[in-house]
Amino acid sequence: MEEGVDHRGDELPPLTKRSSNVNLERILKYHKPDFSDTHLTTAGFWPIIRQMMQYGHDHVMSKTWYHYHGEDPNDGPGVLAVAWHTAGLIDPLVIVLKINKPFVFAGRQDVLTGPIIGWWGRRMGVQPLLRQAERLRGFVDDEVATRVNTASMLTVASKLAHGQASILLPEGHSHSESHLIRLRTGPVRSALNAAALAREIGNDIPVILPVGLTFRDPHAWFSEVLVEFAEPIHLPELPDKNHGAKLLAGEWVEPDKETTISVRNEMRDRLGYLTPDAPDIETWRAWLLLGHLDAGLAGERLTTWQQEVLHGREIRDQMRGSKNKVWHGPEACGEEDLAVTSKLTEPARKAAKTLHEMGLDARAAHPTSAEINWKNIALALILIPLIALALPFSIVGNGIQSLIGFLLAKFNGEAVDKRTTFHMMSNLLGTVFIRPLIHFGTALVLLRMGYFPEYSAYIMVPTLFLFLWFITDVSSFACRAFLRITIDIRRNFHTYSSSRTKGWDSLKTEFDNLSEMLGALK
Repeated sequence: MEEGVDHRGDELPPLTKRSSNVNLERILKYHKPDFSDTHLTTAGFWPIIRQMMQYGHDHVMSKTWYHYHGEDPNDGPGVLAVAWHTAGLIDPLVIVLKINKPFVFAGRQDVLTGPIIGWWGRRMGVQPLLRQAERLRGFVDDEVATRVNTASMLTVASKLAHGQASILLPEGHSHSESHLIRLRTGPVRSALNAAALAREIGNDIPVILPVGLTFRDPHAWFSEVLVEFAEPIHLPELPDKNHGAKLLAGEWVEPDKETTISVRNEMRDRLGYLTPDAPDIETWRAWLLLGHLDAGLAGERLTTWQQEVLHGREIRDQMRGSKNKVWHGPEACGEEDLAVTSKLTEPARKAAKTLHEMGLDARAAHPTSAEINWKNIALALILIPLIALALPFSIVGNGIQSLIGFLLAKFNGEAVDKRTTFHMMSNLLGTVFIRPLIHFGTALVLLRMGYFPEYSAYIMVPTLFLFLWFITDVSSFACRAFLRITIDIRRNFHTYSSSRTKGWDSLKTEFDNLSEMLGALK
């Protein structure tokens, strides 16, 4: 087989320094398969880990929108969440924070064996997976990889059968495309086996939950994301009536190929609909622009990222005449995408490209976007004294880890889709490694400086520690809110100044022409 490609001829994902360091001895030592109904996370750690995740999320994301196409995933049986994968560890993070169930995690082997993250991974009971990227490059032989992977997948299936939750990203690695890349069958096989196990032991049948993750910019710090929970996929019964009994006996048995491919294809189509499913980012920007213009025809203005995505997708599907197929990438249906060849898309691409080159996006198409927003300016001025008080606390409590994340994201040589992961992980881990030391040290300094009687140290140090932690949280919340306002003001000023340039009149004419063409479609 050609080096660097898988069995289908697709290019293997590049390995990071950590993922290329496959330490089989450590993997086998720390791998703890468990087919019971117990939770894998070390007792008492999950609330801490969730709070750490929340800190990481709050630092890296400006806003996360949640939208339900079906029922709340917290209600009902075990859930295997599946999503496309464009923003590294941010992708599972925003899903975990909304599903309040015990989790079983499976992922790249270095999440279990790494020097820092591995310690946490082991306490979360992460199940290691040895991917083709490691196997075909010779880092691990097929026999060991198969043994490790089947035990991990059976553990995931067992926990799902007992009502727990998991996340598997079927593309296998993070990427920067505007459409699905080829899906692996591992998540489907785990889910089908989980369903067979649940039937065998008389539990509720777990479901596959497709999750849409649409970022305004998946590679930018302080961006926005729309997280959509689709209608769940209900899993069929396998032809082999003894399948569940074999699994219950601890033997991993592959589901039949026909059922696996059928469920995989349904998962592909559900996921594809929830992605931009565009040949490139320029086309997706064009559809977003058309969504804004179409809303304007109805006298509406799209003010949230959620509204932008849903309207842009509605325009795409209207031109396409379908919402149940994948049209681009290796998973494409092979038919002509009428949304791409539409007479609307090409001029919209041109206008959207012009906006992007100006440093703007589709929000600038609304006429009032070029008017100065005095309410935001007044609010910012009112908040300045509060922010002057809050900013020092926020910097002291979070500054070191934020700087580390910034430097790692800027100067690390890994793929661009990993940048937000560095921002997030530095603050997530900084919550337990850096911030407590800062607050504890500050409390001791205040005590030594004579602000409090030394005999009360045992009381005052923990009291001051908790007080500083609370003040830092409140200050950080206020600073993030102020940052959102200032970003909006900056974009408003930029739109205002751009609307005074020579090229704006021609761009406005393009908007008017596109609006006229959209009106003719109704």
